Amino acid sequence: MKNLLPRRQTVFSFIVSWAMLIFLFILTATQFNLAEIAALGLNVPFADRLATTAQDLVSGLPLIATIFGFGFLIAMPVTGVIAGLVKILPHVAHGLGGFVGVAVTLFALKALFAITPIGPARDIDGFIALCLSGAVAGYVYSALKARGQN
Repeated sequence: MKNLLPRRQTVFSFIVSWAMLIFLFILTATQFNLAEIAALGLNVPFADRLATTAQDLVSGLPLIATIFGFGFLIAMPVTGVIAGLVKILPHVAHGLGGFVGVAVTLFALKALFAITPIGPARDIDGFIALCLSGAVAGYVYSALKARGQN
């Protein structure tokens, strides 16, 4: 009988890539929000950017980690199955899976709340930048998982 529980390396890979996703997501969202403030003509010094990013990481971590972690938890195993079926490179497949996982989660939030609650996702460039954080995390997941199998 096949073991249904994931291996330790898979769990480690998921946790590290999930942390990467949340860090990059919050960093990207914060910088896009600060860019909008700067576009209004206000000066945003580098020290304020760092302080705001740190504050957003601390305050937004539980909610963002839960919402996007759930989407990432679904995306990575599904992507692994699809990559095995179509025989494409697992790193590329998981990167695309992370991108799609974040995109689907953002669309689900829009459907639930009738607005996009994450400001940068309202424009296409912010939406793509946020989804790229999922792509990087998916790639990291695949790379760490493959590294543990060698």
